[in-house]
Amino acid sequence: MSSAEPTRGQTTLPAVAAALVLLTLVTALGLGLADSAIAGAERTPDERRVAAATAERLVAADGPLAARANVLNGSRVDAFDGATLRSETPATASYAVDVGLGGETLASTGDAAAGTTIRRLVLVERTDTRRIDPESRRLTLPRRATSASVTFTPGGGAAVRTMRVNEQIRLHNDSGLRGTFAVDLTPYRTTRIQFQTPGQVASGDVTITYETPRTTKTTLSVTVDA
Repeated sequence: MSSAEPTRGQTTLPAVAAALVLLTLVTALGLGLADSAIAGAERTPDERRVAAATAERLVAADGPLAARANVLNGSRVDAFDGATLRSETPATASYAVDVGLGGETLASTGDAAAGTTIRRLVLVERTDTRRIDPESRRLTLPRRATSASVTFTPGGGAAVRTMRVNEQIRLHNDSGLRGTFAVDLTPYRTTRIQFQTPGQVASGDVTITYETPRTTKTTLSVTVDA
């Protein structure tokens, strides 16, 4: 045997050692990734379950945000915060939760950016309030007007004795109407109002304030992170 063979054998020993170290590192890394994947797989179903239950609660007809199923009340949306989220959804107690609406954060109980997200299409309903000072005996309110407040303050001896809504008498006083009255309206058709008075209706004699709902389609998101 030549003297070169022992030298060759000695040269391969560091390479074998390096290969063993590399194999150990790759194995450890693989096991770590596997453990992480298993932990993530175990965590995700819980996150998804809590996120789905929370979203369902928020859009339910008796939920803290809804005017009716899948239609959110704008005033409730504006007042919603993390404390309300916690009190209304006990299942989220041990999770970080973020509730968003239209891409903006609505309420948060922690950093849930890395969690699981459930989205629901919803309508947000808000109320527009408008005021009219009629200058004639007849006027028409638009369809969808749900209620009206009518104030009579006639001046100069004028008297508005009767108010008709869609040909039906709603208010009447032989000596003249004075003060503020609430009048329910039918939102499925336009509302025709007529005043009966011996004179003319001038600006300031009658003020009508009425409300109409306005709805906007958007997305509610619930993100839960364990």
